[in-house]
Amino acid sequence: MPGTAILDPDVLVDSLITDVIDGLREDLHPQFGVRAFRAFTVLRTWSGRIPGDGAVTEVETEIRPQPLVKEWGGSGLHRTLEPCGLDEAGSVTLAEVSLTYTEAEIMGPALARNQQWFWRLAEAHGQATRTRDFLIDKPPYPDRIKDMGWAVYLRRA
Repeated sequence: MPGTAILDPDVLVDSLITDVIDGLREDLHPQFGVRAFRAFTVLRTWSGRIPGDGAVTEVETEIRPQPLVKEWGGSGLHRTLEPCGLDEAGSVTLAEVSLTYTEAEIMGPALARNQQWFWRLAEAHGQATRTRDFLIDKPPYPDRIKDMGWAVYLRRA
């Protein structure tokens, strides 16, 4: 489901976003199988007064078309030795997130004390890659020159 951004049909990039750019990404990337991950925003609500207290419910919203996940290995995700054992740390960048989303939709809503909001990356093509959760690392950037989409910077939760 696309976002709620108000695009200007008199601006060339805006006029191409929904039908041409997002349309091609939505049609071609899944057919070619070139996007390894599906991206979701997740609103987690606990029945108690604070996170971890009571039963939990999650509302996942898939980001469409599938964004491009960059920097997964190398300088992206890595393992660190913690007192409890090995733990994953690091960050990834999502590119080509549709410009139909607003910054508020990417950053998340105002939260109650018993809520959490984060991004989730899940595998898309049967390689049994673990599902991983991420937090926003820094403000997103609307790249209207190279990738024609938001760049969203995430760090491992």
